[in-house]
Amino acid sequence: MKKLLFIISLLFIFHSTALAGDPDKSDCRGKVSFRTAEVSVDSSKNELAAYQIDIRYDKDKIKIVGLEGGTDGFKNPPFYDRAGLEGGRIIIAAFVDNDIQAKKGNTRVARLHLQTTGCPPFALKTIPMAAAKPGGKEIPVKVAIDFIDTQNKNGR
Repeated sequence: MKKLLFIISLLFIFHSTALAGDPDKSDCRGKVSFRTAEVSVDSSKNELAAYQIDIRYDKDKIKIVGLEGGTDGFKNPPFYDRAGLEGGRIIIAAFVDNDIQAKKGNTRVARLHLQTTGCPPFALKTIPMAAAKPGGKEIPVKVAIDFIDTQNKNGR
């Protein structure tokens, strides 16, 4: 009889675990959070005067709710198509007002404010479309996006 109760107990435990699913996934399903992501362009030895970047994301998990400028000559928000805020793809672009503002190396060109829904990972894929130094000559660049912070909808 003890063996039968033991077997029934084991079956109950396994069955309960199977019904519960992955506890990490069930906790975040439908969860809404807000986070910021900084977009940086590394122009290496060249001065960066203008850029255009294609950013792609899962529109079911990410919504862009705001866009800010960056540093140096890119303090104003970049140009973008408003449809890209929710469409899964946004193209951002900007240029410096004065060639003196063009800097070499790594420059934060924008900050994205994101509303994320569901379970991580939340990915933003970047594709540099164009970049130029003062005078308009095209230059190679590397683009990176770093998530900075997270805030849950309830403020935690």
